[in-house]
Amino acid sequence: MPVNSSNNTSTTKDQKSNRSKSTTSKARSRSEIEDALTGRTKRIKPKARPAPANELGLDVPPRRQQVIGGKLSGVSNRSKFGIFSRYSDVSIVNWVAGAIVLLILAAFFWPQQNDSTKEVAGAALSLAPQLGETDLSREEQVDFIESETNADGFSRDNDLERASEYREQDAIDLQVRALLQEAELQIQQGYLTQPEKNNAVDTYRAVLALKPNNVAAKQGLDSIVSQFSASGYDALKQNNVRVAQSALQKLIALDANSDESKDLKIAIDQWKANKAIQDLLAQADQALASGDLILPASRNALALYRQVLDLDENNQAAIDGVQSVADNFVQQANDAVLNGQYEAASAHLATVSIIDPENSSIALVEAMIARAKPLAEQALAAQEAQDRQNQSTSNEAPSSTTNNVTQTSPTNATTPNTRTPAAVTSEQETFDRQYLKQGLEAYYAGDYETSAALLQPLADKGIARAQFRLAYMHYLGRGFRRDRAVADQMIRAALPAIQRFADDGRAWAQSDLGSLYEDGLVLPRNYTDAVYWYRSAAEQGYPGAQTNLGIMYARGRGVTASRRTAIDWFRRAAEQGDSVAQRNLEALGAN
Repeated sequence: MPVNSSNNTSTTKDQKSNRSKSTTSKARSRSEIEDALTGRTKRIKPKARPAPANELGLDVPPRRQQVIGGKLSGVSNRSKFGIFSRYSDVSIVNWVAGAIVLLILAAFFWPQQNDSTKEVAGAALSLAPQLGETDLSREEQVDFIESETNADGFSRDNDLERASEYREQDAIDLQVRALLQEAELQIQQGYLTQPEKNNAVDTYRAVLALKPNNVAAKQGLDSIVSQFSASGYDALKQNNVRVAQSALQKLIALDANSDESKDLKIAIDQWKANKAIQDLLAQADQALASGDLILPASRNALALYRQVLDLDENNQAAIDGVQSVADNFVQQANDAVLNGQYEAASAHLATVSIIDPENSSIALVEAMIARAKPLAEQALAAQEAQDRQNQSTSNEAPSSTTNNVTQTSPTNATTPNTRTPAAVTSEQETFDRQYLKQGLEAYYAGDYETSAALLQPLADKGIARAQFRLAYMHYLGRGFRRDRAVADQMIRAALPAIQRFADDGRAWAQSDLGSLYEDGLVLPRNYTDAVYWYRSAAEQGYPGAQTNLGIMYARGRGVTASRRTAIDWFRRAAEQGDSVAQRNLEALGAN
């Protein structure tokens, strides 16, 4: 067909012209761009296209040439072979998107590998070029990655150290389990604290030395502590204080500061106090029944009841006991009043005032004495007057004689039944002086128990010298429990008589009054007055006052200190056998 031939020729010329133009202008066609995207480097020459119809002189509108089937050489310059030639109109972007979708589907439905080591190995291989470790083998890469990605951040060396610690911990756990089993066996055998190094307590402590927070060991020790505590309380209930103290010692050995050991100690102390109270009450009741009210010293009912009150001031049995002792002396005072023994009654009341100063019976008995004593004195004076008158009459009457034998009137008989009250009083005073002398000698000899036994009855009678000496025995704790209050009570009872006798020149009263001023008992302390009364008695040759005056000079109390003067007074007293003065001379090196 000529038309086609000419068209082809014209097209070829146009293509050459266009290629030259494109080469000159460096423009790239769509096919070249597609070739570059698909990776083709060799460019396919496009075939000549037929000239448009208007160039052939045909009167038709220009439009895109559409081809259905047949050859595609006139439509595209792409390769006639392969998939791209068949689907050349599909965009390359769509191909890429489809490939990505296929890869995603393949990754999602592809069977998963469970070997995490392989996954880590693959990651290691992919990272090797970046890390500069391309010469690592597969196993080395796995170790490297594992050490770098360890969750705890440990390196391989630390992992090995931790593994060693785990092995040591396992060994400790095995040892702890063995020790706990051993402790249980020791408890079953009763080996709680003995024998040494083979008992439950030591075994539990060994466990805690390995594992300080081991619960089983702590519970085991707590159980042993509870067992010791319970055994101690049970022993106290059975009055077996020895076993209770043994349990306490075991608790202290476990933990001296534990609540169990402290509580058991308090319980044992309370038990001992109660036991002592019960024993003292039994002794006091026995002394009261035997009439040992205030004698002998330290073993009489009053002293024993007061010891109970020292332990328990609210003990009702002891309070009642003291009241019983006071009531007994009130009864003796009443009896003495009825028998006309008013001095004895006053002495008994003085004792009652010491035991129970607020006793209501004291005022009643004193009122009885105040009424009865003047009447008795009047009766005694009338009786003595009558006796003198009878004696005078008897002397004036002629004696009746038979065979030169004088007949004595029965009224002149001196049998015990006819002794006058004055004779009885004189006789009693003689006995009292003997008892007083022996009591004082026993005191200065240091035999305070004998001294108290001899002086107490005299003090009950109101003999001031006996009252004073007993008061000092209470004050100094000689033969009695030290008690300043009792001493003050007795001194107040004796003080009026002592002052009266001192003013009368009695040496013993002057010496005792000097002691009161020196010690500040009842009277205010005044060394000058003490020296005055000591000197008054010492100059009369009273050895006790001479010793006391020597002490005042030795210590410089109330006088200027003088060793020479002190020695002089000590020697005067020592020459009369005063043992205290002799010891003072030895102390001064002047014997």
